[in-house]
Amino acid sequence: MTSGVFWIALAKYSGLLVSLVITAVLSRNISASAFGTMAVATVILTFLDIFTDIGIGVAIIQFKNLTRRQINSLFMIGVAIGVILSAGLYFSSKAIASYYDDPVLIPICRLLCICLMFKALNIVPNGMMLRNKQFKLVSIRTFILHLTSGCIAIWGALHGWGVYALVVSPIISSVGVFIFNFCNYPQRLIVDIDWKAIKEVWSYSAFQFLFSFTNYFSRNLDKLIIGKYFSMADLGYYDKSYRLMQLPLQNITFVISPVLHPILSSLQDDKGELSNKNIKLTRLLSQLSFPIGITMYFCAPEIIRIIFGPNWQPAIPVFEILSLSIPLQMILSTCGSLFLAAGKSNHLFYTGILNTLFTVVGFLIAAICFKTIESMAWAWNITLLMGFIDSYYVMNRYTFGTSFRKFVKSLIPQLVNSVVVFSLAFVLFKSFSVNYAVLSLLVKSAIILILNCVLARLLKQYNILTVLPKYMKKGHHING
Repeated sequence: MTSGVFWIALAKYSGLLVSLVITAVLSRNISASAFGTMAVATVILTFLDIFTDIGIGVAIIQFKNLTRRQINSLFMIGVAIGVILSAGLYFSSKAIASYYDDPVLIPICRLLCICLMFKALNIVPNGMMLRNKQFKLVSIRTFILHLTSGCIAIWGALHGWGVYALVVSPIISSVGVFIFNFCNYPQRLIVDIDWKAIKEVWSYSAFQFLFSFTNYFSRNLDKLIIGKYFSMADLGYYDKSYRLMQLPLQNITFVISPVLHPILSSLQDDKGELSNKNIKLTRLLSQLSFPIGITMYFCAPEIIRIIFGPNWQPAIPVFEILSLSIPLQMILSTCGSLFLAAGKSNHLFYTGILNTLFTVVGFLIAAICFKTIESMAWAWNITLLMGFIDSYYVMNRYTFGTSFRKFVKSLIPQLVNSVVVFSLAFVLFKSFSVNYAVLSLLVKSAIILILNCVLARLLKQYNILTVLPKYMKKGHHING
């Protein structure tokens, strides 16, 4: 697991620097309304992506004894679904543009059909690479394509492409992944599909598909509502704040999540050991995520100003609110892999339904009663907390058959730490003012880090003076 995380992290963190540069250039050369238009198109594309997969990817990882013919059969199902969905998006683009009163959505949606088709072609090869634990190969592929597509997007933004510069990156990435996958895991187009194998796999993957379907609404309903009832500029401010808030999630827990299911699936018959791994993982992620969330909350003005520029000031309050959700999101992002590793995709689905219900009700109340993008951000935080409690109660009580109280107790030291650090930072930064944004960001971050480490030592969580050298030594050993 450590080796896999190392290679995924290497690609993610090197790509993070590239991503920040790309974002800084694009946000200064493309309007907020263009980002809003792309946000709507991306939400629609994300919804259709659920149907291109239908749980095939995770099934390939979980079922170790699939034959070549069975894998090719799954590939053919993916191809057929990709063709149908791409055609559906192409011909429904006018209706989508009419619903959101944005004619630019017509060509954008039609261009993204290319992306949708190639994503369908990539599902089986991606599943094969993860099942075979080729994390190094995945990392190299991710970084090369991210850098290439980002450079082309920047060139387009500087030459007046506008919103079309934002479409370049997902298209190039999906096509590039297909070329890379075809060279390593070529698939055959067959006619004699093994329907028996598909039926066997579907009994497992169906619940994963249904969870992805319901989880989509909890993750994207806020943008759909803002796109319909607010302005595209409001959606642009909200979406950029949301994406910026997710950077820690994408570059820490999304580094771990691709590795968790392939590795922990070998423990699917030992629920007690899976529970122990979950508590250790939760404790580690809480120690990372709570300080990050507090730092991003207090440094929101500096972060927005440095990355997006002075024209994005309306995004600051939204970003502050969303930053408070980072700890829960980072811990919760590993939840799905643990359900799947335990062979309980049905539990994942059941919790997903209830969590989506929380989210739908929360967003509708915020949009109808309060009518601000800040209220939508608060609705996200509150419903996420409810979903967190629901998911981990079901996981500990029913999936693992262990005590939910034991899981909660593992979080208490970091909760105490974070409450004290937040309170002290609130007092310290109330009258804090530095003219230079970068310097202010560095000073605030350093103060929060020092406070957190000191309290961690007092609460006997860890001693940074001994923990850091130990992990640096492990990293050096892996690199060697």
